[in-house]
Amino acid sequence: MKNSRKSFLSLILFCAGVAAFAETTVTFYGGAGEVGGSCALVESGGYRMLVDCGTVYGVDHSPTNVQKKSGFAFDPSSINCLLLTHAHQDHAGRVPELVHAGFKGTICATEPTRDLLALAWPSQLIYDESVRRTWRWSAKTKGGRSRKVHWRADCEWGAKIANYNLRTFTGSRSELDEFMASFAPGASALSACRVCLELEVNENLARFKCVQYGEQSKNGPFTVTFRPVKHIPGSAAIYITEGTNTLVFSGDLGTPRSHFVREIEPALKADAVFVESTYGDASAGGQAASEAEYARFRKDVGDTVRRGGIAWVPAFALDRSQRVLYEVAQGMAYGDIPTDMPVYMLSSTARNVTKAYIAHPEWFDVDITAASNLFARTKSRFAPKKAVKGGCILLTTSGMMDAGSSLTLLPSLATNASVRVCLVGYQSPGTHGYDLRSGAKEITVGGRKVPVRCAVSSYSCFGGHGDATENDAWLANNRNSRIFLIHGDRKALDERRNGLIKRFGATVEIAEPFKRYEF
Repeated sequence: MKNSRKSFLSLILFCAGVAAFAETTVTFYGGAGEVGGSCALVESGGYRMLVDCGTVYGVDHSPTNVQKKSGFAFDPSSINCLLLTHAHQDHAGRVPELVHAGFKGTICATEPTRDLLALAWPSQLIYDESVRRTWRWSAKTKGGRSRKVHWRADCEWGAKIANYNLRTFTGSRSELDEFMASFAPGASALSACRVCLELEVNENLARFKCVQYGEQSKNGPFTVTFRPVKHIPGSAAIYITEGTNTLVFSGDLGTPRSHFVREIEPALKADAVFVESTYGDASAGGQAASEAEYARFRKDVGDTVRRGGIAWVPAFALDRSQRVLYEVAQGMAYGDIPTDMPVYMLSSTARNVTKAYIAHPEWFDVDITAASNLFARTKSRFAPKKAVKGGCILLTTSGMMDAGSSLTLLPSLATNASVRVCLVGYQSPGTHGYDLRSGAKEITVGGRKVPVRCAVSSYSCFGGHGDATENDAWLANNRNSRIFLIHGDRKALDERRNGLIKRFGATVEIAEPFKRYEF
């Protein structure tokens, strides 16, 4: 009997020991073998935590993209916590969808990340193709007013529509538009209910717990710390510690070649590092080469507008548009660009983000007053025929020219030889920006063939990611760590792996989608 009790006690102690040393696992559901869609599931002892939840760019038939279009490959309601590295859509764009699908946990991020997402989400939520909603609107309105479309059950205005006047449709916003076009040709367009939009944004923001850089927080069995990487305001590398082991997710690493950044501190020592590899093992050539690129941009813009043409710069609403505006202001100060040249900034989101930048100078290593002064006189409405007569600078979204005002403007501006398209960021295969950069003579926009007669230039200096040399410096304390490469296309990842092994002699792996890594 004593031996039986002793054996039973030993078994209990053994099980307790196993529980105490439960392994940590990491599984990628996005961002592995692709640029965009960043999403990693970190688990231990039944606690489940996501690092990022982003949208994917361009046309991609990879398994990760396929599952993104049909929901999540995990149960969102089982996730205890979501950690966000920064506010860019390829890292945070699917958060509203995650909440819509049942996530009820806490979202941890820096305060600038939360503030910037509060500005970015309103326009995204209306047109988010990943979420199907039941839309409600009035069949008839008084006085010819535009009809508001509602989707929130808790919207007081949607609830007031009388049953005899109520019309409904279930699907995405684009499917709703197609339905309206076929069901009621010539009917007035439906505009999004601002009350529904505010309710949805607030529902997402209510889940946030803002953290300070360097502050340690407890999330289940994990201790989590955010440290700055200066990709955009609020961006962070996230350190996750359990016991004596530490994992670090780089998010997107910034670069001191940006005119908003001075220097970036290297990562602390960790057992495993998941590091972005957007630009592979390529080097941008250092500060001198970047300054030459900035000068070329300013000269190209100045030459184009002096000839009466349009310098069209498609750029992401968050951060890239603001850095372009700053460089235009610098060009005017240096005499490269006429100071009286009209500047159009069409995106309401980009304008709101610019206002946030101006209101928070502490977000940057430099004074951005030049950009704020220029922004004060930018215009938000643009008429192509009128603008062509005298020349102008046009800032739009999206940066890859596959959404927003780019789709509206391409048919008229791409055919105009006096227009110069200035590409200032990564162009994913399958996007119009990629086709233009590749020298396409014709593109298809909304099913229409559009001949390309505009000039196209590309500038690497605006890239917000560190190059191989800069990212090596960030990894300097982790030469003996287990290094995983994420957030890059296959060619870039292979080149980066080979380069790191050669220079560091490190253990370098390319993270694979859906593979479960144990630590």
